[in-house]
Amino acid sequence: MKKIILFFISIFYISFTNGQITYNWQNSTEGWVSGGNCNLTAQPDAMAMRLFASNAVMRSGNLQSNLGINGGDYNQVQVMIRNPTTGSAMARLFLYPPGTNTAACYYAFQVDTAMTGFSTYTISLDSIPTGGSSTAYTGPIARFGLRAPWGGVNFDTIFWKQMIVSNTNQIIDSANITFKVDMSEVSDPFIAPELNGTFNSWCGNCNAMSDSDGDNIWDVTVSLQTGDTIEYKYSADNWSIQETNDPNGICTNGDPNFTNRVLIIPSTDTILTEVCWASCNPCSTGNPEKFYDFSISPNPATDILIINSEDLISNFIIYDLCGKVILHRNINSKYFKINLSSLKTGPYILYTKNQKSSSYKKFLVNK
Repeated sequence: MKKIILFFISIFYISFTNGQITYNWQNSTEGWVSGGNCNLTAQPDAMAMRLFASNAVMRSGNLQSNLGINGGDYNQVQVMIRNPTTGSAMARLFLYPPGTNTAACYYAFQVDTAMTGFSTYTISLDSIPTGGSSTAYTGPIARFGLRAPWGGVNFDTIFWKQMIVSNTNQIIDSANITFKVDMSEVSDPFIAPELNGTFNSWCGNCNAMSDSDGDNIWDVTVSLQTGDTIEYKYSADNWSIQETNDPNGICTNGDPNFTNRVLIIPSTDTILTEVCWASCNPCSTGNPEKFYDFSISPNPATDILIINSEDLISNFIIYDLCGKVILHRNINSKYFKINLSSLKTGPYILYTKNQKSSSYKKFLVNK
């Protein structure tokens, strides 16, 4: 496929599930509740399930909860779990119809024991359930349930990190995205940087980067689903160090507490321009570009965007989230208005330039 170079990165976080149900249990129970013989506690790394008996069960909501899906809509469940206990370690996945705590069927799946790290286990919903039905279940699913791996005793703890319900039979477009980070200004010692994000569950060094030519610009190529919005950041040596990004940066999500880079995956294979560690821009070459300030209003805007600057602006460019030029004008003015009638609802980047420097602002069109 044709490759493009992407110079501007998305700046607003938008969640897309693309038909996939995902429970991320870091710092959250995601609405799951005890179904008996356990309690659930949100922890930074995973949800802790403290056992009061071996048959402890948790469910994805109370009796009133209803996902509104059918068994035939999905064919696979992946569960990421850490089981420190010993025993037979046979876990169960339950499927509940609306309005009842009696499962329509369940699937048994084998889990490792005495685990020190997380592993992912896959359950095929196309297969015959272990119990409750003699055929693949295609009826309504209001909730899911999970039984702890068998063999845990009172006060043992099972750790649940993630569960993904998907349909692997769907044809999903993907693109190969190459991420590049310049490590030349990193003062902390490191062996190899890595790419972490929502697409790989912040897994540490599972997407390690390489520097084949020794120029200290490291890269990694990842296949990602077209149209997805991902948050990500660079770290090194399995989170030994990580970058601290500016929430006001052009490439970040704007969250001052958990500042990550954001990208909407384009429809073609893409090489992102290299950025400096902890920056949205390339590393300094000794002659850093100077930025001037200007104001925009209103933001969000509907049809007109007003620009006011103390410096004379010679031209401007409006980009969409994938770096496509939407509007380009020569202006030579300190005050002007931009007609947004041709722009669709969504986030954009306004890039302006004068004779000596350039600057940019984020803005949103809301119609």
